[in-house]
Amino acid sequence: MKSRNIINAIIKDKTCPERMGLFEHYWDDTIPEWENQGYPKNTLPQEYFDYDIWHIPTGCIKTDAIPDQNEIVEETDETVIKRNGWGALHRYWKHKSGTPEHIGFDMTGPEIWREKYRDRLLGFNPRRFNDIDQLKVNFRKCADSDKWTCFHGVLPVEIMRHSMGDIVMLESVYIAPDWIRDFCEVVTDMLITHYEYLLNEVGVPDGMFFYEDMGYTYGPIMSPDSYRELIAPSHRRFVDWVHSRGMPIVMHSCGKIRPFLKTIFENGVDCLQVLEAKAGQHVVEMANFVENKMAFMGNLNIVAIESNDPKIIDAEILPKLDAIRKNRIPYVFHSDHSIPKTVKLDTYRYVLSLFKKYGHY
Repeated sequence: MKSRNIINAIIKDKTCPERMGLFEHYWDDTIPEWENQGYPKNTLPQEYFDYDIWHIPTGCIKTDAIPDQNEIVEETDETVIKRNGWGALHRYWKHKSGTPEHIGFDMTGPEIWREKYRDRLLGFNPRRFNDIDQLKVNFRKCADSDKWTCFHGVLPVEIMRHSMGDIVMLESVYIAPDWIRDFCEVVTDMLITHYEYLLNEVGVPDGMFFYEDMGYTYGPIMSPDSYRELIAPSHRRFVDWVHSRGMPIVMHSCGKIRPFLKTIFENGVDCLQVLEAKAGQHVVEMANFVENKMAFMGNLNIVAIESNDPKIIDAEILPKLDAIRKNRIPYVFHSDHSIPKTVKLDTYRYVLSLFKKYGHY
């Protein structure tokens, strides 16, 4: 079977074809480090490792209220502070990967949201797109392959964290829930409007892949009730729109989001990724909960992989693949987050050799 058929069987049909799927993510400094170990320069991992899933390059939209604002406020040899299109300040590392430090936020309450930012998200804004002509070229290359191709982007919680920060967002869930609900609804309208344009102007891919981090190591970022009441309706509306265009959707969420699984499943998400093992989650337990009516991607503990010890890696991966096979779980082989530069290139090749040997049903 071709890659597109395998992933459609797993993610769209929730069945188990001849083998599991294959995909992976990386931290920004991993591939440059691997180039020192023999990885060919100017080569996309999805092509080099022959993954089944291809993200279409530039296949996402700009979600800031002011799409083109990315002002450098302060810069050192190690870091740079930028002001984004929400007026928020974040400090980024220049030479290594990591999440940005939250420095300060302009949008600290619903009044500022209404006065300065809300209206900027209404209607169609061509500035939200990257180079459409290049995107058409990228889309055609991916569509003409045998790979399962997807547009990708972020959903309302990621956009809230980027615009108002974790503290304001989480406090507002309890003290200003109407603002959180309105934010999610307006942002979802904006996402649907602009991705609808991409589908009509560029083409319809095999599916959509969206990022929405909603967990910490020991629990979700808010209560399941708050998620179900404030966030999930917008998630459901976006998922319903994706399905109305004939596509399945993959949702990425870091951390322990197991308490949200029932609602995520009821919302119609087709595949959940990355199932962090470090947060105490296990793919078999989660799949059994939804009676194998959802596909899963990930759950291979990156801590074991970055040990670079084949015995430790075997002990993490082989029992899970065996359990996935025995339980007939629609599954895509992937780490439980992203591959860091501490994983040697030869180690990752060894991981792939396990997939090729044992990743069948």
